[in-house]
Amino acid sequence: MPIPAYSGAWSNAQALHLLRRTTFGPRKSDVNAVVNMGMTAAVNEILNAAYTAPSPPLNDYYQSVADPNVAAGATWVNAPIDSGNEWYRLESLRAWWTGLMINEGRSIREKMTLFFQNYLPVSSDEVNNPIMYYEYLALMRANALGNFKTLVKDVTIDRGMLWYLDGQSNQTWGPNENYARELQELFTIGKDAPPYYTQADIVAAAKVLTGWTLVWNPGGANHRQRVYYPSWHDASNKTFSSFYNNTVITGDSSANGGQNEINALMDMIFLKDEVALYFVRRLYRYFVYYKIDAATEANIIVPLANTFRSGGYEIAPVLQELFKSQHFYDTAQMAAVIAPPIQLVVSTAKIFNISLPASDTKTQYASWRMFLSRAREMNQELTILPNVNGWPAYTNAPFFHEIWINADSLRFRKSFYDAIVNWGYNSNTIKINTLAFTSTMSNPSDPNALIDEVLTLLHTVASDANLKAQLKAILLSNQVGDYYWTSAWNNYTSNPGNATYVNTVESRLKTFYNRILNMAETNLS
Repeated sequence: MPIPAYSGAWSNAQALHLLRRTTFGPRKSDVNAVVNMGMTAAVNEILNAAYTAPSPPLNDYYQSVADPNVAAGATWVNAPIDSGNEWYRLESLRAWWTGLMINEGRSIREKMTLFFQNYLPVSSDEVNNPIMYYEYLALMRANALGNFKTLVKDVTIDRGMLWYLDGQSNQTWGPNENYARELQELFTIGKDAPPYYTQADIVAAAKVLTGWTLVWNPGGANHRQRVYYPSWHDASNKTFSSFYNNTVITGDSSANGGQNEINALMDMIFLKDEVALYFVRRLYRYFVYYKIDAATEANIIVPLANTFRSGGYEIAPVLQELFKSQHFYDTAQMAAVIAPPIQLVVSTAKIFNISLPASDTKTQYASWRMFLSRAREMNQELTILPNVNGWPAYTNAPFFHEIWINADSLRFRKSFYDAIVNWGYNSNTIKINTLAFTSTMSNPSDPNALIDEVLTLLHTVASDANLKAQLKAILLSNQVGDYYWTSAWNNYTSNPGNATYVNTVESRLKTFYNRILNMAETNLS
């Protein structure tokens, strides 16, 4: 049976929770739209937004280094390898992906792409090949809401994965067990609870996966082409343990033998109930909460796993059931996790509708890279993972999300907010326009209404009267009458060319927003 559906009120609180967890937002316009359309339509839109593969990343590094194969502003994804430009191309890839997050719209796809980069990881510090990494990300993005079994099958022989987990060196005369182990331990079965697969199962799976390699071809764009050699494949029968019901995968020496045996291996693994349970737990920790107690396991994880399994491992139906559930909108789940750095910086760009310079490719990518760099300072680097376990905030008990905060990363969170409000980045071209943002509020001349609306959008928990009084004192310049703010705001809006009126309002708003953003509540999702 499905988990109980949500039947409560649908207001700003629920809409904000849905958007914070499923997108890198939310903008005020998104909140209003989601409130008006209702939960069912909102969840459907977020999960079913039409997908078109984005335009590829471009050469934005043309003023830093010459690329003889790629013109300024052109894409490098089909260009020959150039060892002098690989780092620059990877940087442009990371900036490009950041731009996709900032411009995602009301869709979960980029959030799911990031989920899978962490779940089926390939790290670019080891696979320092931008074209391979672009292909890997394209695979994650295209299949982010599709069939999980198909995705695991496809990533098994993805060029980046073959390189990252040594599949390219797994041959019959020199088997490499690395991918076979991670396939079972981290990607499908997991190690949450016994019984487990055995070392013999890892050996047998490694034999199934033999024969695939990457062949050097420096003259072409592929430059490391994926090749399957039947003669390099172990064509013997592979016998698995009682955990897999003593399954025997018959050796296949044909030209398609490697793929045929991979298909058989996936069929065997995906018969295990543990696959659905493990995947749903990982989804839950990413979208809901890090702690899974016995009640959550029985009442949420198991039913969702049944949906996943009975639906042939389609991802979207599981997410749909979760995001429409009573459990997801329980107040205990709201403001319950620390926002990851990427979420924090991208949501700031989106919430405040920060105008990003884009006069040319270099300027546009520099804008995206600024946000990328700030997340990097806070210890989350796109495309670079600490190890095959991914970012520890999603897997390392008992701390999980608390790992995002330490003395160093907290300092960078504060400095980011200080700068983005007050003096900006990239020669003051990237900053919050406090006047423009405040103008989008429903009644900005009323300090009480303004405070309530801004806190609703920026903070994830209810604010007490003491905080509101402090914020009001900022807007009133420590005077007692509301009209001190109302008059200042009305003077500005009636004569926006008057520098004195502008400075009076803007100086208060900078202090106001800086105070709000530097509170702990802004770091919660």
